[in-house]
Amino acid sequence: MGQNDERDTRLAQPNPQVEQGAATVTAPLLLGEYMRQAVGSSSPSTASPTQQGSTPAILERGRTNHVLLYNGCFNPPHRGHLAHLVHAFRHAGAGLNVVGAVVLVADDLYLKWKLAGRYGLHKLDLKQRIRLWEEALAETKVYCHGNTVGEWCWVLSETLWPLYVDRLERLFRRDRVDVEFVRLAGGDKVSVGAVEHGVWGCNTMITTDVSRPVDFYTSNVGEVSLPRPLRNHGGWKVVGDMGDMGDRQGGQRQGNIVQSGRDGSFGKSNDSETLTTEAAIVSSSSTSAPAHGTITPAASQYNRDVWTCSHQLNGRTIYFIPSSHEERVDPDLSSTKLREIIADSDELDVEELEEKLQGVALSPALLAQYIKGAK
Repeated sequence: MGQNDERDTRLAQPNPQVEQGAATVTAPLLLGEYMRQAVGSSSPSTASPTQQGSTPAILERGRTNHVLLYNGCFNPPHRGHLAHLVHAFRHAGAGLNVVGAVVLVADDLYLKWKLAGRYGLHKLDLKQRIRLWEEALAETKVYCHGNTVGEWCWVLSETLWPLYVDRLERLFRRDRVDVEFVRLAGGDKVSVGAVEHGVWGCNTMITTDVSRPVDFYTSNVGEVSLPRPLRNHGGWKVVGDMGDMGDRQGGQRQGNIVQSGRDGSFGKSNDSETLTTEAAIVSSSSTSAPAHGTITPAASQYNRDVWTCSHQLNGRTIYFIPSSHEERVDPDLSSTKLREIIADSDELDVEELEEKLQGVALSPALLAQYIKGAK
């Protein structure tokens, strides 16, 4: 038995049993416990996210539990990345049963290769890019079914993911729980002409248009269109029983409405005048967003259909989760825009750079410190 096998034996303890009188009750299967066992202390990331919520991510036996995989360089991560992740997590719907997410950050060697020949670009190292994500997620409250979700997203090294997923799959098999990893792809990975299937062995992928337009779907204010066919894929179909905020009634699906409090946090409200959408929170045009505090991506009152189609040869499936006009963030929001701000920051101090990064970058104060500390 090798060293890794010995380590797995130590950490792979069965799910605890709780005795209550004559009955034996199985404790909830918490996704966070599996992640801590699989990741341990071998990751640049913390094995336990700091996201706080009233409801942890729980795996269910007897059905497939889906976990999003969102990979990229994230040099640096921006508010559009966060909006894309949260939108997919919240609105994939009860049918798909998405219980959590893993952000996979590319290693420094890959980033160096990708940016080769592009002089003057600041390259954040792996630990810095992971930390920027973690701090932003710690300030983000996500509401599902009226409750805040805790421990739903982990940020890990993409290079180490094969080791972690091997451990996770052994733990899931041991406890007889069905978990499938689903790739969350950017809108540039799914187009009419080509679809980037099969990354990390995922047979299913999800994409949205909340942070960037897609070429197969357009929807103007007050209009809902049909997605265009994708090359080598069957026709699009609407997935039934979708939307985590409740069933459709009279053609209208109700979402959680939130309003901003004086302390910078966000609480639920029933007043449509206080609607705070993902777009309002993560828009790059927002310069008044606090550097610290709670960020609550909220749902709109939007009749949302989730669409799906499959490849005609390999059967791999795509889910598309559209957004309303009010939910969409600035399509010009990008890592390229952030790098342009950083490139012009030589004459700025940390506080001035932080102000420029507000409303665009994740964790702008921390990013400003990284940039000015490297110059």
